[in-house]
Amino acid sequence: MMGGRAIPSATRGHRPARSWAPHVVAVLAGVACATATAEGFVEEFDTDPGARGWRTLGDGAAFRWNVGGWLDVDWDSTRPNGFFARELPGPVTERDDFAFGFDLVLDAHAVGVAPGKPGTFQMAIGLVRQADVLDAGFRRAVFLASRNLVEWAWFGTEPSGMIAASISPVVVPSDGRLPWGYADSFVEPETGLRYGFDLTYRASDRTLRVTMSRGDAPVVTLRPVVLAEGFLGFEVDALSVNAYSDAGQDPRYAGSLRASAKVDRMRWSGPGPVVGGLSLEATAAGARVRFGTRKGWRYLLQASEDLRTWAVASDPQTGDGGPMTMEDTAAFGGRFYRVEARRP
Repeated sequence: MMGGRAIPSATRGHRPARSWAPHVVAVLAGVACATATAEGFVEEFDTDPGARGWRTLGDGAAFRWNVGGWLDVDWDSTRPNGFFARELPGPVTERDDFAFGFDLVLDAHAVGVAPGKPGTFQMAIGLVRQADVLDAGFRRAVFLASRNLVEWAWFGTEPSGMIAASISPVVVPSDGRLPWGYADSFVEPETGLRYGFDLTYRASDRTLRVTMSRGDAPVVTLRPVVLAEGFLGFEVDALSVNAYSDAGQDPRYAGSLRASAKVDRMRWSGPGPVVGGLSLEATAAGARVRFGTRKGWRYLLQASEDLRTWAVASDPQTGDGGPMTMEDTAAFGGRFYRVEARRP
């Protein structure tokens, strides 16, 4: 057998709604087994975040790590889309419980600043699917041209005064079509003050709850986002600061943004990997593979003798969030194994 390691892989790229490709983890030899339990992190930005998996997607001009211990962000909607993102342990959907949050100190903010685009435009932080936001056709400023988003958004007051400032979290489904989930709370953060925002989603009632805090002031609960009947569902895989382009808007309603802020203490809590860990051992009958699962996902064990052609080695099973064991009763010597996981 070959050295003890596991090689994770997954099919990426734009896919039609609900045509989810499987997530595959291949096993070459024994490794420690772990269950797919909840995982989390808090990013303090005290040291270079690139060492912990943060990276820029698209245009990186908006983002600078400050050695003082925060992320400087300059939103400029005249630039192309840019994202400062950290990949999650595994894909997250509307069937999972999760939470994310961040601290924000707003330094400057103005909307309606670009010629011909006098309306408001959003600052945004939240969850994205990386393949989608990197797709050439992704346009957050164009209705129905974005997909797979769970994000906090703030729209400033329009210079005309016709539209008031609002914090408006939004959940965009996997095909981008209506219905979306969103809610407006007509509050406006002030410059120079440190705010904390926390967003918590519960799959049991399909609701995204939002709170806002400021120093010693009481925590304010904003309007929750409730996914309507008929909402298709979403899949996201990264926590991200989102600097969107204002390109492509209907000129009758076009808006623009320039803002700068310090972002700190970005936090995440949610499910672990789809396959939480793997162990492989020989048995008298063949081979036994153990791994951690996600609740509701379907798992299939496959075997190969050349790492090119794969055959089913065990009946499929549904995960319950705990460990799972699958067995291959064929001859063990010289075979490789992988676990395929599919959304229900």
